[in-house]
Amino acid sequence: MRGLAVHFNISTCYGLQIVLYLAQNRKIVSSTELSECLNISQRYVIQIAKKLRDGQIIDSYAGMSGGYKLRLKASAISVYDIAVMFEGDIVIPKCINQCDCEALQIVLYRAKEHLDDYFKSLSFDKLAEMSISGRATEILMIVESM
Repeated sequence: MRGLAVHFNISTCYGLQIVLYLAQNRKIVSSTELSECLNISQRYVIQIAKKLRDGQIIDSYAGMSGGYKLRLKASAISVYDIAVMFEGDIVIPKCINQCDCEALQIVLYRAKEHLDDYFKSLSFDKLAEMSISGRATEILMIVESM
């Protein structure tokens, strides 16, 4: 039996990676460093960073020692914030054929609430700490406790 798939666009995944990298490094990081360390083209890093800057997640700095740094504390940024910025909110549509499916709608809305709560619980300070210390499996414990 296969599990339910949540599909993010590549831009969302790159946005998540950039924010996590900045949370781990806590300094101004150049687009070149982000490109090389995350294996994302520099041009794409700049596009994603612009969206993150416009969303007030990061600040950008010009000049020879310029780059990007988190505007907010990593604890104030969640996976949910970045996912919604790039993907928009998860929408559960009404049945197209207007069937009487109230029970199904309730189940789907509840699933959406759980997914939103889970993404909101994953702040980048927690992810950075887990990633740096090699404790990424703790994410599974968060999921299991929900």
